[in-house]
Amino acid sequence: MQSPSLPAVPAIEAEAFVHEYGAGATMMRALDRVSLQVAAGEFVSLVGPSGCGKTTLLRAAAGLIAADGAGLRVFGLPPGAGRAGRTFGLVTQDPGLLPWRTVAGNVALTAEVTGAPVDVRELLARVGVERFADFHPKELSGGMRQRVALARALAHRPRLLLMDEPFGALDELSREELRLELLRIWERDRVSVLFVTHSIREAVLLSDRVVVMTPSPGRVAADIHIELPRPRSLAMEVEPDFVRYVTQVRAALGSMPASVPVSVGAR
Repeated sequence: MQSPSLPAVPAIEAEAFVHEYGAGATMMRALDRVSLQVAAGEFVSLVGPSGCGKTTLLRAAAGLIAADGAGLRVFGLPPGAGRAGRTFGLVTQDPGLLPWRTVAGNVALTAEVTGAPVDVRELLARVGVERFADFHPKELSGGMRQRVALARALAHRPRLLLMDEPFGALDELSREELRLELLRIWERDRVSVLFVTHSIREAVLLSDRVVVMTPSPGRVAADIHIELPRPRSLAMEVEPDFVRYVTQVRAALGSMPASVPVSVGAR
């Protein structure tokens, strides 16, 4: 057990992290000297224009793209070690459910792969889809499929959730429901979260900090602490402090070209 006198190891720590694609004349720098931390139990959102490297940073932290780990650590270790140790859960815009498996079967897959015990019914209850345990993905709405994907990501009790626009393909009502569901789960478990989104309001509602990225090559343009009380609710979106943070994030994005697709509301 870690001594209480020592600071907790950050879930993610990037220090002047650089990532490039290709080589020679075709080389492209996606991330340029990015420095940021996600503390243990902290919820951090990345916002910025398309192509700014948000997803690249998240995938590098997940060990899903080639990176030597220099300048990037997950719980103090190279990203690949975090993947091997199953310290994180990943949720993307595409839930990636196996169509031939039931809802329960998709969540149980984690136990089959890792050998770790998984209480499937309890997980489904936590995300509000226990009634659909015996359904197949094609019988569910997009929002329900994302709930199942979230249950699957939580199945091995990760210390970190990596979420890449998980609500981006949903209608606004479904997005609102899942934002609240995610907030409820985070309040209960206090896992660390790195959350990629194009929605400023979503980022402000969910996060302890909103990190604003520049256009490619991606750099950190601003790191904004969101000091709103928790637990949070959708009713907060009309309060002056909430609007002030939205305006602050927009101002950090203000120097970007008008053609860059960044929205205040849903994508």
